[in-house]
Amino acid sequence: MSFFFGKAPPKPAPPVHTGASSELMRLRGRQIASLVRAGGQAINHEQSIFDVVVRLADARSLTLRISLPDEFPMQAPLIQTTSRVQHSWLDAQCRVVGHIDLASWGVHADLGRIVNDILSEFQRNPPVVAGRVTSTPPPAYHAPVSPAYTQPFYPSSSGAASYATPYNNNTSQSSSYTREKTPPPLKARDPYMHTQTPAIPTSFPELDELSITQLEKLVSDRQALKAYIRNMDAVINFMKLYDDLVKGNAELAEKNLSYEGTLATLQMDIQSLKSQVQAAQEVLSLKQVRQQEILSRVRGDVLVARVTQAADEVDEATEDIGSRFTNGEMDVSQFLAEFLPSRKLYHQRMAKVERFNQQQQ
Repeated sequence: MSFFFGKAPPKPAPPVHTGASSELMRLRGRQIASLVRAGGQAINHEQSIFDVVVRLADARSLTLRISLPDEFPMQAPLIQTTSRVQHSWLDAQCRVVGHIDLASWGVHADLGRIVNDILSEFQRNPPVVAGRVTSTPPPAYHAPVSPAYTQPFYPSSSGAASYATPYNNNTSQSSSYTREKTPPPLKARDPYMHTQTPAIPTSFPELDELSITQLEKLVSDRQALKAYIRNMDAVINFMKLYDDLVKGNAELAEKNLSYEGTLATLQMDIQSLKSQVQAAQEVLSLKQVRQQEILSRVRGDVLVARVTQAADEVDEATEDIGSRFTNGEMDVSQFLAEFLPSRKLYHQRMAKVERFNQQQQ
Protein backbone atom coordinates (compact mmCIF):
# COMPACT_ATOMS: atom_id res chain seq x y z
CA MET A 1 0.00 0.00 0.00
CA SER A 2 2.99 2.27 -0.31
CA PHE A 3 1.39 4.00 -3.25
CA PHE A 4 -0.91 5.88 -0.84
CA PHE A 5 2.02 7.81 0.63
CA GLY A 6 3.88 8.81 -2.52
CA LYS A 7 3.53 11.86 -4.68
CA ALA A 8 1.06 11.91 -7.54
CA PRO A 9 2.75 11.08 -10.86
CA PRO A 10 3.48 14.23 -12.85
CA LYS A 11 1.21 15.00 -15.78
CA PRO A 12 2.88 14.55 -19.19
CA ALA A 13 3.83 17.88 -20.63
CA PRO A 14 1.50 19.09 -23.44
CA PRO A 15 2.94 19.36 -26.92
CA VAL A 16 4.92 22.52 -27.55
CA HIS A 17 4.17 24.35 -30.75
CA THR A 18 5.98 27.64 -30.28
CA GLY A 19 9.05 29.00 -28.59
CA ALA A 20 6.91 31.21 -26.34
CA SER A 21 4.86 28.29 -25.00
CA SER A 22 8.05 26.30 -24.41
CA GLU A 23 9.47 29.15 -22.33
CA LEU A 24 6.24 29.42 -20.31
CA MET A 25 6.28 25.68 -19.62
CA ARG A 26 9.89 25.95 -18.49
CA LEU A 27 9.05 28.83 -16.14
CA ARG A 28 6.01 26.96 -14.80
CA GLY A 29 8.14 23.89 -14.09
CA ARG A 30 10.75 26.00 -12.32
CA GLN A 31 8.08 27.64 -10.13
CA ILE A 32 6.58 24.25 -9.24
CA ALA A 33 10.04 22.90 -8.34
CA SER A 34 10.60 25.92 -6.08
CA LEU A 35 7.20 25.33 -4.46
CA VAL A 36 8.00 21.65 -3.84
CA ARG A 37 11.29 22.63 -2.19
CA ALA A 38 9.27 24.87 0.13
CA GLY A 39 7.21 21.86 1.23
CA GLY A 40 4.41 21.91 -1.32
CA GLN A 41 2.75 18.60 -2.13
CA ALA A 42 0.42 18.20 -5.13
CA ILE A 43 -3.09 17.05 -4.26
CA ASN A 44 -4.42 16.62 -7.82
CA HIS A 45 -3.23 14.88 -10.96
CA GLU A 46 -2.70 18.10 -12.94
CA GLN A 47 -0.30 19.47 -10.27
CA SER A 48 -2.26 22.71 -10.16
CA ILE A 49 -3.18 22.56 -6.43
CA PHE A 50 -0.55 22.17 -3.70
CA ASP A 51 -0.80 21.98 0.08
CA VAL A 52 1.86 23.14 2.55
CA VAL A 53 1.46 22.24 6.25
CA VAL A 54 2.95 24.62 8.81
CA ARG A 55 3.37 23.97 12.52
CA LEU A 56 2.47 27.09 14.51
CA ALA A 57 4.04 28.19 17.75
CA ASP A 58 0.93 27.17 19.73
CA ALA A 59 1.25 23.54 18.50
CA ARG A 60 -1.56 23.96 15.98
CA SER A 61 -1.24 22.88 12.36
CA LEU A 62 -2.32 25.10 9.49
CA THR A 63 -2.51 24.15 5.83
CA LEU A 64 -1.79 26.59 3.02
CA ARG A 65 -3.40 25.75 -0.31
CA ILE A 66 -1.66 27.11 -3.42
CA SER A 67 -3.78 27.02 -6.60
CA LEU A 68 -2.03 27.57 -9.92
CA PRO A 69 -4.27 28.95 -12.71
CA ASP A 70 -4.01 27.70 -16.28
CA GLU A 71 -2.14 30.89 -17.26
CA PHE A 72 0.43 30.49 -14.46
CA PRO A 73 3.11 31.91 -14.26
CA MET A 74 1.70 34.73 -16.42
CA GLN A 75 -1.09 35.01 -13.83
CA ALA A 76 -0.52 35.12 -10.09
CA PRO A 77 -1.20 32.03 -7.97
CA LEU A 78 -3.93 31.96 -5.33
CA ILE A 79 -2.70 31.22 -1.80
CA GLN A 80 -5.23 30.67 0.97
CA THR A 81 -5.68 28.77 4.20
CA THR A 82 -7.93 25.72 4.27
CA SER A 83 -9.45 26.72 7.62
CA ARG A 84 -11.13 29.92 8.75
CA VAL A 85 -8.51 32.05 10.49
CA GLN A 86 -7.75 35.74 10.92
CA HIS A 87 -4.42 37.40 10.23
CA SER A 88 -3.18 40.73 8.96
CA TRP A 89 -1.96 39.06 5.77
CA LEU A 90 -5.35 37.39 5.06
CA ASP A 91 -8.52 38.89 3.64
CA ALA A 92 -12.08 37.95 4.56
CA GLN A 93 -11.91 34.84 2.35
CA CYS A 94 -8.67 33.70 4.03
CA ARG A 95 -6.62 34.51 0.91
CA VAL A 96 -3.06 35.71 1.36
CA VAL A 97 -2.84 39.28 0.07
CA GLY A 98 -0.34 40.77 2.49
CA HIS A 99 2.81 39.67 0.65
CA ILE A 100 4.10 42.41 -1.63
CA ASP A 101 5.30 39.96 -4.31
CA LEU A 102 1.77 38.58 -4.72
CA ALA A 103 0.33 42.06 -5.19
CA SER A 104 2.98 42.86 -7.83
CA TRP A 105 3.32 39.36 -9.26
CA GLY A 106 5.77 38.81 -12.11
CA VAL A 107 6.75 35.83 -14.23
CA HIS A 108 10.17 35.61 -12.59
CA ALA A 109 8.94 35.86 -9.00
CA ASP A 110 10.04 33.01 -6.70
CA LEU A 111 6.91 31.19 -5.52
CA GLY A 112 8.86 28.99 -3.10
CA ARG A 113 10.41 32.04 -1.39
CA ILE A 114 6.97 33.66 -1.13
CA VAL A 115 5.57 30.55 0.56
CA ASN A 116 8.52 30.43 2.97
CA ASP A 117 7.93 34.10 3.86
CA ILE A 118 4.26 33.37 4.56
CA LEU A 119 5.16 30.36 6.73
CA SER A 120 7.69 32.44 8.68
CA GLU A 121 5.12 35.18 9.24
CA PHE A 122 2.52 32.68 10.47
CA GLN A 123 5.06 31.12 12.84
CA ARG A 124 6.01 34.53 14.25
CA ASN A 125 2.39 35.74 14.45
CA PRO A 126 0.09 32.70 14.50
CA PRO A 127 -3.31 33.30 12.87
CA VAL A 128 -6.32 33.35 15.17
CA VAL A 129 -9.19 30.95 14.58
CA ALA A 130 -12.12 32.87 13.14
CA GLY A 131 -14.78 33.62 15.75
CA ARG A 132 -12.55 32.90 18.77
CA VAL A 133 -12.46 35.66 21.38
CA THR A 134 -8.91 36.84 22.12
CA SER A 135 -7.54 39.26 24.66
CA THR A 136 -5.69 41.17 21.98
CA PRO A 137 -7.54 41.82 18.74
CA PRO A 138 -5.71 41.00 15.53
CA PRO A 139 -3.94 43.92 13.86
CA ALA A 140 -5.92 46.01 11.43
CA TYR A 141 -5.90 44.71 7.91
CA HIS A 142 -4.81 46.96 5.05
CA ALA A 143 -5.03 44.96 1.85
CA PRO A 144 -2.75 45.77 -1.07
CA VAL A 145 -3.86 45.34 -4.63
CA SER A 146 -5.41 41.87 -4.97
CA PRO A 147 -4.06 39.55 -7.66
CA ALA A 148 -6.13 39.20 -10.80
CA TYR A 149 -6.71 35.48 -10.36
CA THR A 150 -9.32 34.50 -7.81
CA GLN A 151 -10.80 31.15 -6.89
CA PRO A 152 -13.69 30.29 -4.56
CA PHE A 153 -12.77 29.15 -1.05
CA TYR A 154 -13.92 25.78 0.20
CA PRO A 155 -14.58 26.06 3.95
CA SER A 156 -14.05 23.16 6.28
CA SER A 157 -16.92 24.07 8.61
CA SER A 158 -19.66 22.82 6.28
CA GLY A 159 -19.93 19.38 4.75
CA ALA A 160 -16.88 18.11 6.64
CA ALA A 161 -16.54 14.35 7.08
CA SER A 162 -14.79 12.89 10.12
CA TYR A 163 -12.11 10.30 9.57
CA ALA A 164 -13.13 6.82 10.70
CA THR A 165 -11.17 5.61 13.75
CA PRO A 166 -11.82 1.93 14.48
CA TYR A 167 -9.51 1.77 17.51
CA ASN A 168 -10.81 4.61 19.62
CA ASN A 169 -14.53 5.03 19.93
CA ASN A 170 -14.46 7.12 23.11
CA THR A 171 -12.57 10.07 21.76
CA SER A 172 -14.23 13.31 22.84
CA GLN A 173 -15.89 15.42 20.22
CA SER A 174 -13.71 18.41 21.07
CA SER A 175 -10.56 16.54 20.04
CA SER A 176 -11.96 15.00 16.86
CA TYR A 177 -10.42 16.04 13.58
CA THR A 178 -12.45 16.83 10.54
CA ARG A 179 -11.36 16.34 7.00
CA GLU A 180 -11.64 19.42 4.88
CA LYS A 181 -13.71 19.32 1.75
CA THR A 182 -11.53 18.76 -1.27
CA PRO A 183 -12.21 21.23 -4.09
CA PRO A 184 -13.71 19.77 -7.26
CA PRO A 185 -11.16 18.55 -9.81
CA LEU A 186 -10.09 21.04 -12.41
CA LYS A 187 -11.47 20.68 -15.91
CA ALA A 188 -9.21 18.56 -18.10
CA ARG A 189 -7.22 20.57 -20.68
CA ASP A 190 -7.17 17.82 -23.25
CA PRO A 191 -10.27 16.94 -25.31
CA TYR A 192 -10.28 13.27 -24.22
CA MET A 193 -12.14 12.05 -21.16
CA HIS A 194 -10.07 10.55 -18.38
CA THR A 195 -10.62 9.52 -14.79
CA GLN A 196 -9.49 12.03 -12.20
CA THR A 197 -6.87 10.59 -9.87
CA PRO A 198 -8.09 10.91 -6.25
CA ALA A 199 -6.28 13.42 -4.09
CA ILE A 200 -3.56 11.89 -1.91
CA PRO A 201 -3.75 13.25 1.67
CA THR A 202 -0.68 15.16 2.75
CA SER A 203 -1.33 14.45 6.43
CA PHE A 204 -3.27 11.92 8.49
CA PRO A 205 -4.82 13.75 11.46
CA GLU A 206 -6.77 10.64 12.52
CA LEU A 207 -3.46 9.19 13.75
CA ASP A 208 -3.31 11.98 16.35
CA GLU A 209 -6.48 10.57 17.90
CA LEU A 210 -4.86 7.20 18.62
CA SER A 211 -3.18 6.45 21.90
CA ILE A 212 0.46 5.45 22.21
CA THR A 213 -0.59 1.85 22.76
CA GLN A 214 -2.67 1.82 19.61
CA LEU A 215 0.15 3.38 17.57
CA GLU A 216 2.63 0.83 18.90
CA LYS A 217 0.21 -1.95 17.98
CA LEU A 218 0.00 -0.61 14.41
CA VAL A 219 3.79 -0.50 14.18
CA SER A 220 4.33 -3.98 15.59
CA ASP A 221 1.31 -5.82 14.14
CA ARG A 222 1.40 -5.76 10.35
CA GLN A 223 -2.04 -7.36 10.02
CA ALA A 224 -3.55 -4.70 12.28
CA LEU A 225 -1.87 -2.01 10.20
CA LYS A 226 -3.28 -3.48 6.99
CA ALA A 227 -6.75 -3.68 8.53
CA TYR A 228 -6.52 -0.07 9.71
CA ILE A 229 -5.42 1.11 6.27
CA ARG A 230 -8.21 -0.82 4.54
CA ASN A 231 -10.77 0.97 6.73
CA MET A 232 -9.47 4.46 5.89
CA ASP A 233 -11.84 6.60 3.84
CA ALA A 234 -9.14 7.44 1.31
CA VAL A 235 -8.34 3.75 0.72
CA ILE A 236 -12.01 2.77 0.46
CA ASN A 237 -12.68 5.54 -2.05
CA PHE A 238 -9.56 4.70 -4.03
CA MET A 239 -10.37 0.99 -4.26
CA LYS A 240 -13.95 1.78 -5.30
CA LEU A 241 -12.63 4.11 -7.99
CA TYR A 242 -10.12 1.45 -9.08
CA ASP A 243 -12.81 -1.25 -9.35
CA ASP A 244 -15.12 1.08 -11.28
CA LEU A 245 -12.29 1.99 -13.63
CA VAL A 246 -11.37 -1.65 -14.32
CA LYS A 247 -15.01 -2.55 -14.89
CA GLY A 248 -15.52 0.43 -17.19
CA ASN A 249 -12.40 -0.37 -19.22
CA ALA A 250 -13.51 -3.99 -19.63
CA GLU A 251 -16.95 -2.92 -20.84
CA LEU A 252 -15.43 -0.45 -23.30
CA ALA A 253 -13.03 -3.09 -24.61
CA GLU A 254 -15.84 -5.61 -25.15
CA LYS A 255 -17.95 -2.98 -26.87
CA ASN A 256 -15.09 -1.99 -29.17
CA LEU A 257 -14.37 -5.62 -30.05
CA SER A 258 -18.04 -6.17 -30.91
CA TYR A 259 -17.66 -3.60 -33.70
CA GLU A 260 -14.92 -5.60 -35.46
CA GLY A 261 -17.26 -7.37 -37.92
CA THR A 262 -19.16 -4.17 -38.68
CA LEU A 263 -15.93 -2.25 -39.26
CA ALA A 264 -14.65 -4.92 -41.68
CA THR A 265 -17.87 -4.71 -43.71
CA LEU A 266 -17.76 -0.93 -43.73
CA GLN A 267 -14.14 -0.95 -44.89
CA MET A 268 -15.07 -3.19 -47.84
CA ASP A 269 -17.93 -0.84 -48.69
CA ILE A 270 -15.55 2.11 -48.54
CA GLN A 271 -13.12 0.42 -50.93
CA SER A 272 -15.98 -0.31 -53.35
CA LEU A 273 -17.18 3.28 -53.17
CA LYS A 274 -13.64 4.54 -53.76
CA SER A 275 -13.42 2.44 -56.94
CA GLN A 276 -16.76 3.80 -58.13
CA VAL A 277 -15.70 7.36 -57.39
CA GLN A 278 -12.44 6.88 -59.30
CA ALA A 279 -14.30 5.51 -62.36
CA ALA A 280 -16.82 8.35 -62.20
CA GLN A 281 -13.99 10.89 -61.99
CA GLU A 282 -12.38 9.45 -65.13
CA VAL A 283 -15.70 9.70 -67.03
CA LEU A 284 -16.18 13.22 -65.73
CA SER A 285 -12.72 14.24 -66.92
CA LEU A 286 -13.45 12.99 -70.45
CA LYS A 287 -16.77 14.83 -70.53
CA GLN A 288 -15.15 18.02 -69.27
CA VAL A 289 -12.58 17.84 -72.09
CA ARG A 290 -15.40 17.34 -74.61
CA GLN A 291 -17.30 20.26 -73.08
CA GLN A 292 -14.31 22.56 -73.44
CA GLU A 293 -13.95 21.57 -77.09
CA ILE A 294 -17.61 22.39 -77.80
CA LEU A 295 -17.49 25.65 -75.87
CA SER A 296 -14.38 26.71 -77.74
CA ARG A 297 -16.34 26.54 -81.02
CA VAL A 298 -19.29 28.62 -79.85
CA ARG A 299 -17.49 31.36 -77.95
CA GLY A 300 -18.64 34.87 -78.81
CA ASP A 301 -15.38 36.01 -80.40
CA VAL A 302 -15.19 32.81 -82.48
CA LEU A 303 -18.77 33.22 -83.76
CA VAL A 304 -18.19 36.89 -84.62
CA ALA A 305 -15.05 35.99 -86.55
CA ARG A 306 -16.93 33.34 -88.52
CA VAL A 307 -19.84 35.70 -89.31
CA THR A 308 -17.40 38.42 -90.38
CA GLN A 309 -15.60 35.97 -92.66
CA ALA A 310 -18.92 34.86 -94.20
CA ALA A 311 -19.94 38.50 -94.74
CA ASP A 312 -16.63 39.20 -96.49
CA GLU A 313 -17.21 36.20 -98.76
CA VAL A 314 -20.70 37.49 -99.69
CA ASP A 315 -19.26 40.98 -100.29
CA GLU A 316 -16.69 39.56 -102.71
CA ALA A 317 -19.46 37.61 -104.47
CA THR A 318 -21.55 40.77 -104.97
CA GLU A 319 -18.49 42.58 -106.33
CA ASP A 320 -18.05 39.78 -108.86
CA ILE A 321 -21.73 40.01 -109.86
CA GLY A 322 -21.37 43.78 -110.40
CA SER A 323 -18.28 43.29 -112.57
CA ARG A 324 -20.05 40.72 -114.74
CA PHE A 325 -23.05 43.07 -115.16
CA THR A 326 -20.86 46.01 -116.19
CA ASN A 327 -19.07 43.77 -118.71
CA GLY A 328 -22.38 42.85 -120.31
CA GLU A 329 -22.22 39.22 -119.29
CA MET A 330 -25.76 39.33 -117.80
CA ASP A 331 -28.93 41.33 -118.34
CA VAL A 332 -30.73 43.50 -115.79
CA SER A 333 -33.20 40.89 -114.59
CA GLN A 334 -30.46 38.32 -113.99
CA PHE A 335 -28.30 40.93 -112.22
CA LEU A 336 -31.11 41.91 -109.85
CA ALA A 337 -31.99 38.28 -109.10
CA GLU A 338 -28.39 37.52 -108.01
CA PHE A 339 -27.17 40.84 -106.62
CA LEU A 340 -30.02 41.90 -104.29
CA PRO A 341 -30.27 38.66 -102.21
CA SER A 342 -26.49 38.48 -101.82
CA ARG A 343 -26.21 42.13 -100.82
CA LYS A 344 -29.09 41.72 -98.34
CA LEU A 345 -27.32 38.74 -96.76
CA TYR A 346 -24.11 40.76 -96.48
CA HIS A 347 -25.80 43.63 -94.63
CA GLN A 348 -27.61 41.22 -92.28
CA ARG A 349 -24.34 39.60 -91.26
CA MET A 350 -22.56 42.91 -90.80
CA ALA A 351 -25.47 44.20 -88.70
CA LYS A 352 -25.10 41.19 -86.41
CA VAL A 353 -21.37 41.82 -86.04
CA GLU A 354 -21.97 45.49 -85.25
CA ARG A 355 -24.68 44.67 -82.69
CA PHE A 356 -22.40 42.17 -80.93
CA ASN A 357 -19.58 44.73 -80.74
CA GLN A 358 -21.97 47.29 -79.24
CA GLN A 359 -23.07 44.81 -76.54
CA GLN A 360 -19.43 44.17 -75.58
CA GLN A 361 -18.76 47.88 -75.02
